[in-house]
Amino acid sequence: MREIIKKLFKQLIEFFITVSGFIIAKMRTPQQRYWAALLWVKWLLPFAVFVDRWVFRRPQKLLLSKTALLKFILSAITRYAYIEIPLRSLNEQALLEYHRKYGGFILCSAHFGLTMAVFGFLEKHGLSVTSISNGGSRKKAYGWNWGCTEPLRLINSDAKSLIKVRKALAKDEIVLVYCDHAPDDNFQNDFLFLSPNIFEYAYKATIPLLFLGAALAYDEIIEIEFVEASHPIPASAEELVVVMEEFRCFVAQRMEKSISFKKKSSVLV
Repeated sequence: MREIIKKLFKQLIEFFITVSGFIIAKMRTPQQRYWAALLWVKWLLPFAVFVDRWVFRRPQKLLLSKTALLKFILSAITRYAYIEIPLRSLNEQALLEYHRKYGGFILCSAHFGLTMAVFGFLEKHGLSVTSISNGGSRKKAYGWNWGCTEPLRLINSDAKSLIKVRKALAKDEIVLVYCDHAPDDNFQNDFLFLSPNIFEYAYKATIPLLFLGAALAYDEIIEIEFVEASHPIPASAEELVVVMEEFRCFVAQRMEKSISFKKKSSVLV
């Protein structure tokens, strides 16, 4: 009986969020919609934390964050009206120069929460991007295209993904790869593991790499970060080790978790 009540309550919350997204989408300007979404998240957060802790009985460390709720409401809004989400990158020109220099390259990231904001950022600059992902079990609810005017191109993480990645790179597209995974696949553990597969593949195929981070900044603007490795195209096994360590530190500093590399499967992620 309790499980039925929890399921119904969860569906009610999702319906409420979707309706809220529809109402916000009807506001006049994109800026009004974005700031309304932020205010809505601030008001909802205490209630969501209460529900997460006392109704669903989840441990303290798994409480919802403002970033997670903002991502949810932005997805709901996008299903009804495209909004121009305010984004900022401190090294925007470095990214554009990187693309001019290498053409297609691999964008290495982890599940930072607002990583998907990069799709709208790249679209604004006319850069094509493909992501290696199955879309997630809740892709209809959360959406893979908030902040974008076009649906995203996804490459499933399977035995054929390498072939599809090569085709995308040959067309000067950027390929986004989430390199992290956790033992139970929910990315909520104290210990997060990074997959070495994409780095080994880039080394053997001489493909340039660029690190990607994303976060909600102090002024509540989504900030996107691009960091170049000391060896964008590792020329030796030693340089590959250096790049992998740089990425491990890059993720650990932004997720405040104990990070290590661990091979999970033969596919990219």
